[in-house]
Amino acid sequence: MRQRHRLRQASVIAGAGAALLLAAHPAAAAPTGTVFPIPVAALALSVGSSELPRSGYTYVTATTDTDTPGVTRLGPATGVHVHWRNVSTGAAGVAYLGNRDGTLVETGSGTVVAVATVPQPDGIFFLIVVSTPGAGIWTVP
Repeated sequence: MRQRHRLRQASVIAGAGAALLLAAHPAAAAPTGTVFPIPVAALALSVGSSELPRSGYTYVTATTDTDTPGVTRLGPATGVHVHWRNVSTGAAGVAYLGNRDGTLVETGSGTVVAVATVPQPDGIFFLIVVSTPGAGIWTVP
C-alpha cells in the first residue's frame, strides 16, 4: 500500500512538471535601456525680457531590443543632438531628438559611444550661455 502511495505521488509531481513545461512561454529578452551617466545640462537666457536665467538638465536613454538588432531608440529628451559612433564597425552619425517617444537610429550591432549636446536655437530671443554635454556607452545586439 505504501508503494502505491509513493508511485501516485511521483506521477502527480511528474504530471505537474510536464504541464508547467508545456504551458511555459518561450524565453524572450526584454528591451534593455541604458541611461547616459552624464546628463546634458544648459543655462539659458531669454533676450529682451525680464525673465531670470533658466537652467536644467536631462538624461538621455539608449534602448535596444534583440528583436530589432542594430537599432537603438534614443530619448526621451527633446531638443538634443546625439553624436554617436559604433566603435565595432566605425559607423557614425547624428540624431536629433525631437519627440518624447524617442528617435530610432540605425547604429548597427556592437559597442556604441555617444555625446549629447544642446544646440544653439535659431531664434534671437533665446541664448544658451553655458552647456555641458552628456555622454554614454552601450552595446547594441
